[in-house]
Amino acid sequence: MKLHSKNKLLVALSACILLPFSSALLADEAADKPDTSKWVCKLCAISNGWFGDWELGLIYVDDPTPRFADYRGLNDDGFYFAGDGDTSYRNAQGYYFDFYGRNLGLSSRRMEMRGGKQGSYELRAKYKGIPRYLGNGTVTPYQGVGTDRLVLPEDWVNAMAPTSLKSKRKILGGGFTVKMGSNWKIVADAERQKRTGTQAFGGGAFPFNGAWFPAPLDHTTKLFNVGLQYADKRGQARLEYMGSKFDNDYSSVTWDNPFALGFGDDVASSALAPDNKFHQISLAGSFRFSPRVRLSGKVLTGKAKQNDPFLPYSTNPEYSDLALPRSSLNGKLDTTMYNLSGRLYIMLADRLDLTAKYKKNKRKNKTPVDIYTPVLLDVFESDPRTNRPYGYDRSQLVVDLRYRPTYTIRLNAGYKWDDQKRTYQEVRKTTENSYWGQFQLTPWTWLDTRLKLEILDRDAGVHEQQGNYDRAEHPLMRKYNMADRDRTRATLEFGITPLERLAVNLSYYRTNDDYNNSVIGLTDGKEYSVNLDLNYAWNEKANFYGFVTRDQIKSTLSGAPRVTAVPWTSNTRDKILTWGLGVSGRINEKMTYGFDYLRSDSNGDIQTVTGADEDPFPTLKTKLRNARVYLNYKLSERWGLGLDYYNEKYDTDDWYIDGLGPTDINSVLTMGDESPDYSVNVVRLQATLKY
Repeated sequence: MKLHSKNKLLVALSACILLPFSSALLADEAADKPDTSKWVCKLCAISNGWFGDWELGLIYVDDPTPRFADYRGLNDDGFYFAGDGDTSYRNAQGYYFDFYGRNLGLSSRRMEMRGGKQGSYELRAKYKGIPRYLGNGTVTPYQGVGTDRLVLPEDWVNAMAPTSLKSKRKILGGGFTVKMGSNWKIVADAERQKRTGTQAFGGGAFPFNGAWFPAPLDHTTKLFNVGLQYADKRGQARLEYMGSKFDNDYSSVTWDNPFALGFGDDVASSALAPDNKFHQISLAGSFRFSPRVRLSGKVLTGKAKQNDPFLPYSTNPEYSDLALPRSSLNGKLDTTMYNLSGRLYIMLADRLDLTAKYKKNKRKNKTPVDIYTPVLLDVFESDPRTNRPYGYDRSQLVVDLRYRPTYTIRLNAGYKWDDQKRTYQEVRKTTENSYWGQFQLTPWTWLDTRLKLEILDRDAGVHEQQGNYDRAEHPLMRKYNMADRDRTRATLEFGITPLERLAVNLSYYRTNDDYNNSVIGLTDGKEYSVNLDLNYAWNEKANFYGFVTRDQIKSTLSGAPRVTAVPWTSNTRDKILTWGLGVSGRINEKMTYGFDYLRSDSNGDIQTVTGADEDPFPTLKTKLRNARVYLNYKLSERWGLGLDYYNEKYDTDDWYIDGLGPTDINSVLTMGDESPDYSVNVVRLQATLKY
């Protein structure tokens, strides 16, 4: 009774104390409500109206080269329009629109847009340009570059003229999504790719009458896919059709033979990429049986066809009556893929789970096999031979077990079985077994470590000589992808955060390959990589970063020109050192800055030992330097200015092409390609708009 009375007393006293304050608060609220008209939520996403970010200005480029312009589209001196940005629209009814644009003033421009109503439908469209600039200092004596008929002038040796190897791919696409009810929707997309220009092409037979020249490009690829999707809380499924059609406006190229033997071989011809079609139907899905068991899978089947007419064996009139076994290849290819068990995820216990995957890929080549009689050099009829329609049947099984005994330790162990059967190749079957284990330890919040070890063992079946037509392969030669191989691989990673403002990542990777049963071919391979990343936030106005990576690749291979010859050995070693550093920050409330520097050096050495005490080949060298400085100034809440400057230096030494003119190899005409060596400056001045 005393305790009950005491509680009542405390409640009464509390009410008496709080009552005056409560009355004052109610009085203030009734008398003067706060003015919320100017309140702004800086962290809230804009949900209504138009908003976006844009950068508009000019780019100036000084002395670009083909390699620098490749993919960028900055191929000429002078000014370019610079335009990058995003625009979006949202309203309360769920309607939306998004536009994405990059490099709008360049041939590498990219645009994507989508719009619709959330939960109902979506329309989308895209455009992308991919410019390619290949070759450096290339020349050719041929006239008619860009067409399918290349002609040599009378004095072609002294008629070398600069020629560029450039092309542009234009990709235009669109699609839509329509949602039907709460579970179903239809998704459809179409795309058209057009590629035009020139590419390097080689014809003839080395070392008698070879020629390297610009061949025409005029490809059109059409892609289409449509799918029906279903999804609910426990699973989802998708039935999809995909089709593609490739058309080449140039079926062949014909050129004058610069080193004709005088037996009707003045002109040569070669087929280019043939027209083809591909169709595929797939079914994919996943289902959650329980919180501990999930299953996903995919099945697909496809057909490819190619039936372009054959060219004659030779342009030589002497062989005009040499009949082909058929008028066209009538190439047919069936592809099949089954994820019959799919991806099975089972939680065996609270801290133990299992993932199992099974995949089967099959490529059945139904191209007819016939006997052909090629004409060598357009002069000599060679021995008959048959075509080889390659195919394969590949099965893969992966099991991955993960266990977390404590919150600081994670263990992972796995097994992979990879079985591949081939047709018309030297090895009919290879089987590879892989085992791996991983240990991850996080003893403190500032340290994360990971160690992974892998062992792979590939066994090749019986080696069967397929022959090389009139030149048989060495019986002891083994192709590296179909040879016995023992591989070990190790990965070690450290993530360290010793200070709140400092993050360090260190990693080491190593692979050893041993082709223990290969006498001729690749016999040994080693690769390692070391990487260090640093990031330090000096204060609220400055952030520093740096990284360094060291890579090395070594291999040993053996060869022999004939069965009775003493094998030669060649050792290759590639070293790559890449490092960079940078700083970014804020000078004041309106001005930000940044500096980035990247450097990469690579050296490639080849030492071939034949017993003749020969010197090694000259070292292959590549040097890349890239420096960038930028400054941004905020004029107002919406407008700003930006100034960006960067310089790229690139230098290579390649003994394979350096110092070789277009006619320096006997009976072979090249385009005199040279190693790239340049220093390009780029300045960008832009206005920024945020709304």
